[in-house]
Amino acid sequence: MGKMNRLTGLAALSLVVFATACSSGGNGESQGSPSASAGQSASAGQAGSASFTYVLPTQHANWLKDEKWLPIIEERTNTKLEITDAGDGSTYYSNMDLRIGGGEFPDAGIVRLAQADVYGTQGAFVDLKPVIEQHGPHIKKFMEDNPEFTNLITSSNGAIYGLIAEYPKIPEIIFYREDLFAKAGIESTPRTIDELTEALRKLKAEYGNNGQFYPLTGRDQFMKFTEAFLAKDAIKDGKVNGIYENGKGFDLYSPNFKKQVEWFRLLYAEKLIDPEWVAGTETEESWQTKMLNGQGAVSYDYYTRPVLFMENGGKQNDPDFSMTALPYLKDIEGGQSKATPMFPRFYTDRVMVVNAKSSDKAADIIKFLDYLYTDEGQELVTYGVEGESFEVVGGEKQYTLEYSVQTLKPIGEQKWNFLNNHLTFPKPVDSEAFYKWNDQLVRDYALTLFTDEYVDDLPILKYSTQQLQDRANLLAGVKGPLQAGLVDFVTGKRDMSDWETFLQEMETAKYKEVVAIDQAAWEAMSH
Repeated sequence: MGKMNRLTGLAALSLVVFATACSSGGNGESQGSPSASAGQSASAGQAGSASFTYVLPTQHANWLKDEKWLPIIEERTNTKLEITDAGDGSTYYSNMDLRIGGGEFPDAGIVRLAQADVYGTQGAFVDLKPVIEQHGPHIKKFMEDNPEFTNLITSSNGAIYGLIAEYPKIPEIIFYREDLFAKAGIESTPRTIDELTEALRKLKAEYGNNGQFYPLTGRDQFMKFTEAFLAKDAIKDGKVNGIYENGKGFDLYSPNFKKQVEWFRLLYAEKLIDPEWVAGTETEESWQTKMLNGQGAVSYDYYTRPVLFMENGGKQNDPDFSMTALPYLKDIEGGQSKATPMFPRFYTDRVMVVNAKSSDKAADIIKFLDYLYTDEGQELVTYGVEGESFEVVGGEKQYTLEYSVQTLKPIGEQKWNFLNNHLTFPKPVDSEAFYKWNDQLVRDYALTLFTDEYVDDLPILKYSTQQLQDRANLLAGVKGPLQAGLVDFVTGKRDMSDWETFLQEMETAKYKEVVAIDQAAWEAMSH
């Protein structure tokens, strides 16, 4: 009993560290840099001839206030910034609707792309296109070099009502217990679905006698490895295949997806996959506990998980505990499969707009943002200050701060942040530098695996407000029956001979109507 309580505590600690590592600032801090130490708190800003108020989700606002580079930017751009917040998640965007409708939107803030388009065409936001033309040369250059970005931010009337934040390329990873593989006699890492299946069988034979060991386990949606079956949702030759989730979903009507379901059915029948994961009853805490105490050996989840397991319970529970990433498998045709980033490169929930009532400040706001697109501004938000947070060795910038020490610095303390997956301002992101500002283990596999050889960048769909509403309503009626049906097939409650009948049921549930909305969105963007 004591052991399980300890494991539960470790799992809870891992949750805290995970939230901090994925969400907190990249936390470097040292004394003695005049430029860095000159700034007061980010919310107070620097005295300057320009100023503006800026609203964004509460969590991100708190991080931004702690950014050690922000006072330096304020000083260099002669700008004073006042940061405000308005909740998190869907609550935040609902609050933006209310603030815009009630005339209480600040000078600038973050909205969804659809909100930017709708309210912008109604006159609520400044058309930034002429402002960028006159005051944002580096933003303009970025737009010219990235036509997808320009297409996304340009409304049907030709105006630009907001700038989208770029996101680093971060796919989920397959990871495994190296020590359990070695003890089970698995001498080489699996490279195909068949080899993975055989490895799971060996693991089950070695550790499955107590009935509580399932080699493949996880949390959330169990339908992973879709890239290896060549069954991802996609846009091919102008046609949307499957409900489009930027490659994170699947094409229900693909024959290869049926093969994937059959593979999971085999895993379930041979007790190679955690039944709680398949049933949807696995919690994050129970999954973590299983991975920590050896009840699971392979999983597919967030890119920092191996380090978090290693540092938060793994070694304490088992001195031999060793975990790392598995290269993405070959696909069923023998080629290299490609994973999909968790979020698209240009994240349409992160769009900065300028209040039309603050049009007199638009030029200053764009000048402020334009600095973030310069080489100097990029160096500051990506590496910090030379001599304080990085040094140049052999012509390359290297961080001098210890990542593992910095990441747990508390909210409310100024710090360097080089985890540029945070929402701060719309600005370019250096993905390679993002990987480098991580634990050594993550750095090693991210720099190897998060490349064009292993990861796809897929098109981003831009929806109208009506399309978003219709799509959400339809999905509410589709996802339940879809998930339940897949679980029935995998668990053997339903025979695979019923597959065509199931597809007809999904048509009745209006699966294809969701795809039709995605198709319409793609065609509108393509013309």
